[in-house]
Amino acid sequence: MTEKKENLRDSLSAQEKAAITRNLFERYRRGNTTPEENDIVESLEKEVIPEKEFEITDDLMQELENETKDFVFRQTGVKIGNAASSVEKRIISPAFIGSIAGILLLLIGIFVFYQKHNQPESLKSDPDTAPIFQQYISGNDIEHITLPDGSQLSLNTGSTLSLREGSMDGTMREIWLDEGEVFFDVREDKAKPFMVHLREGLTVQVLGTSFTIQSYKELPFQEICVLSGKVSIGTSKGENIELNPDQKVTYDESEKRLTLESVNSAQKAGWRTGTIVLENASLEELRFRVRQFYGKEMIFQHTPGIMSVNIMFDGSTSPDEITTEIAALYDLSYRITADQIIFFPKGS
Repeated sequence: MTEKKENLRDSLSAQEKAAITRNLFERYRRGNTTPEENDIVESLEKEVIPEKEFEITDDLMQELENETKDFVFRQTGVKIGNAASSVEKRIISPAFIGSIAGILLLLIGIFVFYQKHNQPESLKSDPDTAPIFQQYISGNDIEHITLPDGSQLSLNTGSTLSLREGSMDGTMREIWLDEGEVFFDVREDKAKPFMVHLREGLTVQVLGTSFTIQSYKELPFQEICVLSGKVSIGTSKGENIELNPDQKVTYDESEKRLTLESVNSAQKAGWRTGTIVLENASLEELRFRVRQFYGKEMIFQHTPGIMSVNIMFDGSTSPDEITTEIAALYDLSYRITADQIIFFPKGS
């Protein structure tokens, strides 16, 4: 039996050994290992990093991580995050380089173990406290990305999306929408549900589906619309709502309340092709969309009470067309400057 295990171990490639090692330490970090595996990891603490013979510094760990990322990229063509360029290079022996796929990832795993080992119990196994592994930020253009699991995403302008260390490797696929608006086409994997973390403790969980999330910090609400499949929305208070296609949930941040309603989800996702559809939109949302789409600040010298705007515009719609419609609806006059649209009462 021992001989068979040794033959199996010897037949594994460096990449396979590295993957097994990384998986072991990731499960240990999250508290998902067996007692036997715990003994293995904790014995490595003494065998691989003798306290008096070897000291792991931040610079050394950064260098080890960069070397590992470079190795994986050379061997597979897969780029993992962004390697830091500010760390001064050291000369590493050829023997050390030869085993880099296994040894470096092993040391990085042990370093994560040391960090977690010294944290309070309340922070261990908490994915929200894990370091950011990769971040996607859209500027003034819509960005299209593919996640490591194959899911396809479209990021509207001004969006920031984060992956945390190990967040796609465990029993869940987790991602953090820090700001913005994203269309998700999630690859189905029944064994690994897909979860999006939003501000205010809001979560969106699916197996495989397509949906949009609007979560701009400037607006006092968050919105989830489902195009296909099913989506489960959860709050920090334990409230849950399940959405079907052409349903929308709006989370009011001031009242901490979820509201479910029917909607044309395809229209709500129209921003991917340059079409904005506003239904019963507030003044805040109208101002935001006009600034996002045209780069102009909308100013009301006299606010005409509570506004509920229904309007659609795209790349062929001029600012003057929208302004004319709003002015007629609320009996206002207006003028347009290089960076402003100013409404004022007629006759003033």
